[in-house]
Amino acid sequence: MRAFTITQPYHLHLLAGACALHLSACGSSASSEPGAQAAASDNTATPSAASQSGASGTSATPASGAKSEATGNPPTTPSTGNSSAAATSGSGAPAATDPQSTAAAGAGAGATKPPRVIPPGSVSKPGEYSGYGDKKYNGFELSSVYVPMRDGTKLAVDLYRPKDASGQVTDEKLPVLWMHTPYNRRRFASTAGAGLPGEVYPGAAARLVDYGYVAAVVDYRGLYASYGTNQGFNRGEWVDGARMDAYDITEWFAEQPWSNGNIGMWGCSATGGSQMQALTVAPPHLKAIFPMSCEFDVYPFGVPGGMAATSGDTKAPPGASSGAARDAMAAAVDEDASGAMLREAIASHAMNIENPGYAPFRDSVATNIPEVWWAKSSPHTYLSTILESGIAVYAAANWDEAATKYGAFFTYNNLTNPRRLIVGPKPHCAWFDVEADTGFDLLVEERRFFDYWLKDIDNGIMDEPGVYYYTYNESKDKEWRASPTWPLANEKRTDYFFGAGTLTSTAPTEASAKTDHVVDYTVTQGTTSTTSSPTPRGIAFATKPLAADVRVTGHPVAELWVASTADDGDFIATLQDVSPTGAITAYNMHGRLRASQRKEVDAPYNNLGLPYHPFGEKDAMPLTPGEPTLLRFDLLPISFLFKAGHRIQVTLSFADTPTPRITPAPTVSIFHDAAHPSKIVLPIIEGD
Repeated sequence: MRAFTITQPYHLHLLAGACALHLSACGSSASSEPGAQAAASDNTATPSAASQSGASGTSATPASGAKSEATGNPPTTPSTGNSSAAATSGSGAPAATDPQSTAAAGAGAGATKPPRVIPPGSVSKPGEYSGYGDKKYNGFELSSVYVPMRDGTKLAVDLYRPKDASGQVTDEKLPVLWMHTPYNRRRFASTAGAGLPGEVYPGAAARLVDYGYVAAVVDYRGLYASYGTNQGFNRGEWVDGARMDAYDITEWFAEQPWSNGNIGMWGCSATGGSQMQALTVAPPHLKAIFPMSCEFDVYPFGVPGGMAATSGDTKAPPGASSGAARDAMAAAVDEDASGAMLREAIASHAMNIENPGYAPFRDSVATNIPEVWWAKSSPHTYLSTILESGIAVYAAANWDEAATKYGAFFTYNNLTNPRRLIVGPKPHCAWFDVEADTGFDLLVEERRFFDYWLKDIDNGIMDEPGVYYYTYNESKDKEWRASPTWPLANEKRTDYFFGAGTLTSTAPTEASAKTDHVVDYTVTQGTTSTTSSPTPRGIAFATKPLAADVRVTGHPVAELWVASTADDGDFIATLQDVSPTGAITAYNMHGRLRASQRKEVDAPYNNLGLPYHPFGEKDAMPLTPGEPTLLRFDLLPISFLFKAGHRIQVTLSFADTPTPRITPAPTVSIFHDAAHPSKIVLPIIEGD
């Protein structure tokens, strides 16, 4: 028996680098997709779930424009219990919660909603918005200040305040939209261009200033021009020293004379994650957030499928700028004409910790930051506090991103807060590209959402179905659709069984059948979890050319009967579209599992009835070489129309960058007989 062991724990550079919004590394996994967004200049750097339940958007009365009187500090350790997690129905799927009866008090529950008044000639629907308050201002004035936190540490803040027709900064009290960033508050580069993050970072809230908002961008503690020590780079907001920064900044904004006390947050990737972190401390004036492409449970993002690397180092993640490079790009605030304060802030970064360290298992204590890191930095750990906050959430994701895609769906289904979900095409955070290709402008959704929650404008957004999503290959009039739930109520979970290179709806009847394959370690799959572009070398199983279109929308699940000559192995399933010409297309439609981490338990939150693996250090179950063993794991969600004449294909591969190399390479077997019916379960949507 050849041993398959982890010689060293997993390096958490994957966590730091993967969600660093290196947009050049977040390209499409489909051959038909254009190149990725340009990198920031400073980042050169269930089958058992047949009756799954989903959540729908909540209609609630927006918070009053008057400031809340609750300005006191909360306990420094918010509740971390999960007592409010969804119950489980008898079928094993999470029980549905009626969101119409659970609008949280913090978001205005209990108030009587007046009849909606629709302005004549107005339009308010996904991607279209007019007649509810046109542009009122002419550009903005950029200014910057230091804001002290409760411990005296000063954070650098850029303010975008609107100017009136005379060019004067308005004194009108307005809502504030702010972003908490590890990527330099003063400069960013994307396909929208290089410049101020408020204008070019995905979410671009400074473009809403003319409609009557103040926008702001804040450097994380210990990064760029902010004072203090940072631990964990782009997840540094989760450590105890920085834990309450989002609370303090939010409440500072609420107290300013140019603020109406209603505060929102925006941003994508790590700056989506910083919004989720803000939820866990629940600032009383934070009314609504718009988190894009960020996590709910961090471990499956950082170590997808439990496939921890066998070695690593403690250097900065590939492509990430060093601390010295970041410091060199830092911009002084207005009051610091001499640069003395900036030099003092940079000096305080000397003890920064670039990444948490090694943590291969869900319950690992990270080596550089002595915490059970995956729990410490996962929003679901603090679910009770999030639910009690009542803060409204509009979660967003892109189909062609990898493990960051999960978060939006689990956030939407685990919250009882007023909430919405939107999923577009394109890679990680590439909403400027979405607009260029489909005409859909996410900023319209931001404005509709924040108008409702921060300005008391009843534009009907919370009366609409809670989910809005794109389907690849659909006709122009059907590519965007709405649903009151996720997963879709009309999904039909359909088995496609593996055969000798085939994929069919007929279960196998052979007494003995399998396909053997020697593991090929020459892989070209992605090395980060925001983007993985599989060109797998393995075994392909395909249907015959389809007689009619097949629409797959939801979470596929693989059930594989496998064996190996080794005592462990990595198994990756990739769902692909094969055209009549043989061209293969896939938009991050894949899942993975290390065989020794196949143990399943009940999830600590509503995971939509999908297989849940604890990924604990003591949960490992080595394979018995040659013995058939069942692996169950989900693939990343997708909405894709397989056209008539095309084939549905599943390619199984057995190695990626973190996979330990064994010499000679082991032989794996995929069984497809009556006793061991390997299959993929697809969420098929029938009808129109």
